[in-house]
Amino acid sequence: MILFRKILIFLTFCLINSNLSAQNVKLIPEPGFVPYSTYYLSSIDLSTGSSDVEFFNFRLSEESGDYLSEEIWASIQFEVSMISPALGISNPTTIISMESDEFQMFADIRISNTYLSTQTSSLFDMSVPPKQIPLSMKINKMIDFGKFQELLSAVITTGKLADGNYTFRVTIKSGLKGNLSITDDIMETVQVTSSTSLNLISPGGELADSLQNIIFSPYPIFQWDTNPCQGCESFIRVAKFDPNLHSSINEAINDITVLPVNQSENWKSAGFATNYQYPFTDAIDLEPGSIYVWQVQKKLPTTEGVEAFTSPIFAFKLVNFENTSSQFQPLHPVLQQLKDVLGEQQFQSYFGPDSELIEFEPNGTYQIDGIEVSVDEIIKLMNEFYDGSKDLINITVE
Repeated sequence: MILFRKILIFLTFCLINSNLSAQNVKLIPEPGFVPYSTYYLSSIDLSTGSSDVEFFNFRLSEESGDYLSEEIWASIQFEVSMISPALGISNPTTIISMESDEFQMFADIRISNTYLSTQTSSLFDMSVPPKQIPLSMKINKMIDFGKFQELLSAVITTGKLADGNYTFRVTIKSGLKGNLSITDDIMETVQVTSSTSLNLISPGGELADSLQNIIFSPYPIFQWDTNPCQGCESFIRVAKFDPNLHSSINEAINDITVLPVNQSENWKSAGFATNYQYPFTDAIDLEPGSIYVWQVQKKLPTTEGVEAFTSPIFAFKLVNFENTSSQFQPLHPVLQQLKDVLGEQQFQSYFGPDSELIEFEPNGTYQIDGIEVSVDEIIKLMNEFYDGSKDLINITVE
């Protein structure tokens, strides 16, 4: 009899454990956190937690998809927190934290912050037809109202949030009724910075110094410096400066551009990078002996739409190769890129006087891992070595 009781207890324990392991509700991004959400934190009503701007959208789904074998219970917690030294907030501070009561799931359920507030009484699941799920929310914690007013003031004054880190977090608990544990937790932090800093690095400088700002490659790499920011994009334009036609660099940069070629575009996208190589195609060739001006524009999203601001204008001169000694003759663009990556000393050891590859010129056929690629792919790879996104481990000559 004692042996029977031990076996019965053991079987019961296994059965309970089996039920617990099956209740595993997960967050499925649809699409998850919304990229622009941080700019609209001012839409939160602290008294109810409601917001008419979507910060996130997920689908709650039991991992096994089985809602019939056992009861599935869950709860939702949503929290927004921040660190902003600009507002005197140096430690993580909760803006608002909300939590639902336990609710039973009979199918997947879509959740969004726009559905969740202290005024929420139910959600509809994804059954056919949809089933109404009773649900209520409570506010666990919220920021001091005075600090929140400072946050709103910054948005009204500058069109964006105060500099800092803003964190969104959604946590799901699931299990047996009255015995829930965390089964999923997704968090995203967005950094907001003052993005008006935009400084050109090279090539070039003041127009008066163009004789000192000479370049030797007809395919220069333009570089600039700016603070990183969420959703920002950079654009570039290059124009020829003709002293017979232009009275200033501003007049030149707003005249016909050599990049972009299409004059209706005004600017050429450089994406999220802070460097851009003058292209081999889809641009007008730079003329030896001529002076050129260039400028960068940066666009960033704000609560009032997209804001754009531009850099100063730099001028440079492409050397006149006919009047230049042979040692300064331009390299093939691929070799110039390789020289930029390797540095002068190492490049000369391979391609300089008395080297194994002296007078070498690319023949227009390029391969990466045995696969033939275009010159643009080679230049892209060189740029990745140059900016450090890929590492150059070893060089061999075959």
